[in-house]
Amino acid sequence: MPVIRLFSPAPSPGAAALGELADSVTALLGIPRGHCWLWWQRLAPDSFHRPEWRAGEAAPAPVGFVVCKESYSKSQVRQLLRLLQDRLGDLLDVPREEVYLTVQRAVAGELLVRDQLWSLDGDAAGTALAGADRGTDMTGDAITDLVPIAHVHNERRELIDDNWGEVASVIRLDAERFTTNALLSLDSFSHLEVVFHFHRVPLDKVQEGARHPRNNPEWPLAGIFAQRGKNRPNRIGVSRCRLVKTDGLDLHVVGLDAVDGTPVLDIKPYLRQFGPREEVVQPEWVDDLMRTYY
Repeated sequence: MPVIRLFSPAPSPGAAALGELADSVTALLGIPRGHCWLWWQRLAPDSFHRPEWRAGEAAPAPVGFVVCKESYSKSQVRQLLRLLQDRLGDLLDVPREEVYLTVQRAVAGELLVRDQLWSLDGDAAGTALAGADRGTDMTGDAITDLVPIAHVHNERRELIDDNWGEVASVIRLDAERFTTNALLSLDSFSHLEVVFHFHRVPLDKVQEGARHPRNNPEWPLAGIFAQRGKNRPNRIGVSRCRLVKTDGLDLHVVGLDAVDGTPVLDIKPYLRQFGPREEVVQPEWVDDLMRTYY
């Protein structure tokens, strides 16, 4: 859970703008929305010494202090700092290089999050996967080494279930980790399988039992593992889409059912041989549900 404090003699850009910035941070890191604390502190005159704040007429670029877990990779921290510089530069109309930021790492066992000390076996929210909080006995070991390899960029920002067939997206690989060699020969395949994180599903909305698909009472109850809803225990999505072209570290695709900002965990070429070898059987309500999905 990043904690970001911004200092400037300029007035705050407002709660809505800061909220959008916090949402961008959680989307980048693949953690639940709301798990970034960010606030703006306006400095009184004569309480600082930074010549740039006195020289021009432009809005003073802020100085920021970012506290984040030591489990975040260097690549993630670099992306976080660049995101903050870019967004604050655009928001305040100041040069991004004038936004000065520093990072403090929170060591496991020394960060109090939601009434419990964070440790490396917790998730991004600190305690949200604990059995007492989730009403379930979690006996499996937490996985802490999953880092997004890319992010989705498109015009789809609302969490609407249908009409994905013509949605064009760009899957942009992390340039800090990958070169174009990672995509060598991928353009010889027509379709991809993409594994991603439903990052905008709040942890308190995760479902572990049965429900009517899309909460439609006309469809029968189905267990969470008997449907493909996004409110899954680990919030992982798997989708197939058509590859249009590769361009450097960008994959241009059509039909990917992931909203803008979605963290991508893996990309694979789709092979016919991995499709079912027998007849596919499914209940009738699935046909109704999928009628306008693509």
